[in-house]
Amino acid sequence: MSEILRVESISKRFFVTKDGKKDFIQAVDHISISVKKAERIGIIGASGCGKTTLLKMILGLLKADTGRIICNGKIGFVAQDPYSSLCPRFSVKKIVAEPLVYENKKLSRQQIEEKVRSVLQQVKLDPEIFMERYPHQLSGGERQRVSLARALIRNPDILILDEPTSMLDYEVKKSIGEEILNISEQENLAVVLVTHDIEFAQILCTQLYIMNKGKFIEHGKKEQVCECPKHDFTKMLFAASLDLEKFWKIKECMEKEHGG
Repeated sequence: MSEILRVESISKRFFVTKDGKKDFIQAVDHISISVKKAERIGIIGASGCGKTTLLKMILGLLKADTGRIICNGKIGFVAQDPYSSLCPRFSVKKIVAEPLVYENKKLSRQQIEEKVRSVLQQVKLDPEIFMERYPHQLSGGERQRVSLARALIRNPDILILDEPTSMLDYEVKKSIGEEILNISEQENLAVVLVTHDIEFAQILCTQLYIMNKGKFIEHGKKEQVCECPKHDFTKMLFAASLDLEKFWKIKECMEKEHGG
């Protein structure tokens, strides 16, 4: 399989002031990752682990302090918050069409509208119902489907998802996850999912990377990481996702073992 994205030993630190003294936070610490065509990779970690900083560097929104990022294709991006990522003054048709209009000025209005209709159908939104609606007229799940349609309209090679279902209920989350999976398989589309939601990552991804304190501490095939996690932190994350009581017991044992 051809490589779509390569991240080579990138790092990022943020300088802060504590008690009048300059200090720094190492948000990302020499991270490397390779994503091939049609691969679906999940980057899992708790809040503050550095996964959003990593994602921003991949998207070009932040400059890495070290290392380099090579992307051999188009990126489609779906943001976390479906309520703030869509312009409230734009109709669904205009929101979805915008990347295509920006990229290709030669397309006619009719060609653009046909493409918008096609991609809305792809994400299970009826164009006759939704094209002229505005974001305030949509549910959270419908908004996120619009965000997905906007990401797909340029026929990307890789889809990057930032906690795309964190604000949605279980049934909507499951439905959107299955649709992204189907689209990825049909289009041979690579996916990078950044999330703290292990269950959603299991639905969508083939490879999992566990992130903590700016580093990947464990990675492998989904079945390997889920069924036989090796790192204590990975075990704790999985316990937290399944059973909070078990999570606290494991955390207590780990702290005793390490003198915490």
